[in-house]
Amino acid sequence: MTQEQTLEYIKNFEDKSRIRFIEQNLSTYDASKGYSHGFKIFPRQKEFLKSLGANENTIAIKHRQAGITTITSAWITAQIAFASKDHPETILCIGNKMDLAEQLVEKIKAFLVQVPRWYWGEDFEKLSDKEFLKTLFVKQTKDHIELCNGCKVYARSSGENSSRGISAVSILVFDEAGFIENGTSVYASAVASSSTVKNRKIIMISTPNGKDALYYNTYQQALAKENNYNAVEFRWFQDPRFNKNLIWRRKNSENKEEIFREKTIDIDGSINYDEEHWKQMEKDGWSPSSPWYESMKQTFNNDSVKIAQELDVSFLGSANNVVPQDAIEMQRNLNVRNPLTDFTDPLEEGTWFWKRPINGHRYLMAIDCARGDGADRTAIEMIDIDGTDDTGMPILEQVMEYYGKKPADLVGELAYRYGNLYNSAFCVIDCIGGVGDPTALKLRAMGYKNLYYDDNTLKDYTRDNIVNGLTPIDNGRLPGFHSSSVRFQMLSKFASMVRMNEFKIRSVRVINELETWIFKKETGRMDHQSGKHDDTLTCLAMGLFVLEYSLNRINAEKSMDASILKAYCTSNTVRAIDNTKTNYQPKQVVGLPTRGTANRQSQINPFLWVLKTQKKR
Repeated sequence: MTQEQTLEYIKNFEDKSRIRFIEQNLSTYDASKGYSHGFKIFPRQKEFLKSLGANENTIAIKHRQAGITTITSAWITAQIAFASKDHPETILCIGNKMDLAEQLVEKIKAFLVQVPRWYWGEDFEKLSDKEFLKTLFVKQTKDHIELCNGCKVYARSSGENSSRGISAVSILVFDEAGFIENGTSVYASAVASSSTVKNRKIIMISTPNGKDALYYNTYQQALAKENNYNAVEFRWFQDPRFNKNLIWRRKNSENKEEIFREKTIDIDGSINYDEEHWKQMEKDGWSPSSPWYESMKQTFNNDSVKIAQELDVSFLGSANNVVPQDAIEMQRNLNVRNPLTDFTDPLEEGTWFWKRPINGHRYLMAIDCARGDGADRTAIEMIDIDGTDDTGMPILEQVMEYYGKKPADLVGELAYRYGNLYNSAFCVIDCIGGVGDPTALKLRAMGYKNLYYDDNTLKDYTRDNIVNGLTPIDNGRLPGFHSSSVRFQMLSKFASMVRMNEFKIRSVRVINELETWIFKKETGRMDHQSGKHDDTLTCLAMGLFVLEYSLNRINAEKSMDASILKAYCTSNTVRAIDNTKTNYQPKQVVGLPTRGTANRQSQINPFLWVLKTQKKR
């Protein structure tokens, strides 16, 4: 190896994404042009390669002809080229069909022969154009290859015994994972073969195939950051091969179609690559199209299910979904946001913020406590009643969410902090069956005044007796939401608000639960699919129901106006409202700085004091 080759080797080795190695050393066949050329990696493919290098596990959702199998094979080729006999790679490729897994092995083999021979050592230099001092492959069949540096690559069809006889797997690939039958069993067996390997990688690739147990669940949990997979999405209009002459369509307020054409930059119809622009177009209600897309739709005989899965990377909703899939996709594209990264609670990873508290805004905090079983989780949802969109129009929007496992009394402490942070938010606690009573007790004990009490105007809201030490106030009402008799109306109203975009969902966790929120065939009730959850949905539904049928009505009555949700922030204090009195009591806002303007407050992380207190302990 020459000095120049040594420097080249070091640079490529240090780039864990292997982008440099691939683009310099490998070539691929372009079916659209009919010939091979140097590997040109598209922007989204680069994001995928960066994920492979930086993360333990990566899951990709892709459209048809995205080239992800090819790019994965190229990355594996680089890993093999940098391996040694002391630390060889063992790669297991599992496909839903054997020929699919074998294609991966064939692509890897084809790329390996393109790697410069000096990567393998002096014994592999050419004697002539056709002869080498030493062969690169020790063994090679359609489903198995072994290399001179000890690396091995296996192809297996999906099955619970797909990994039998294979150990120390360092790279595990599931191709078209959404189509693997008995996916969870296949996955568990295959992962076991890699359990002894340090820094092993798992790669899961697929187009959507409904809501299967393995791929769909893994992808949704990755989006919600509930597992250790990093999710990478591929959309057809992000691929320069398919977005030529890209146009956007949408219906205006008069139900007439509008068309927006992207500016082309050459005679082939190529356009500037701008992911942020495309994201904004989708958020504004536009749908993409191109000559390639329209041709593919005809190939699928305009089958809406096939088009959604193969081109639009949609998992599709089941026929008995409470909220139709198009409404879920509308919420996902228009309203869902990534949580703030500069405004977080360092002690609670399950808490996401989308907007800082705004002085003068009224907030409603809904709490649904876990029942205590292993799968159930607690949800705290903060709703901005006085929110506005980018045009200044009033909206109801989700601004904060906690989702996790925590005892009910500790939920009270958490809610106390978040409630005071958001202008002494009006707090509604689900106390049906007594599950939320400890939370209400804790908030009462800590002096939180702005609690919801059962509204006598809602049928069967008020309990007739005292429960778990929660004494009613003077007019006989109990703190918390206790009525199970309005469950259908509550959930129906929420579903309607989601469909009509009357409430802006910011959390992908809520979207995930909407995907599996169905009408149960046995009972006709709105409920989650078996093995899924609806904790955030019921929490939001309760809060919005109380907002419309209780809080707004009471706010309209001048005599009751001072009794609920009337918190004012002035620099460093909040006037918290006592439900039992008409006078206001000034109260320090927990977590806010003691000095500075409202603008200054909005830019300081109020949870720093919590972290410092924790460290002192």
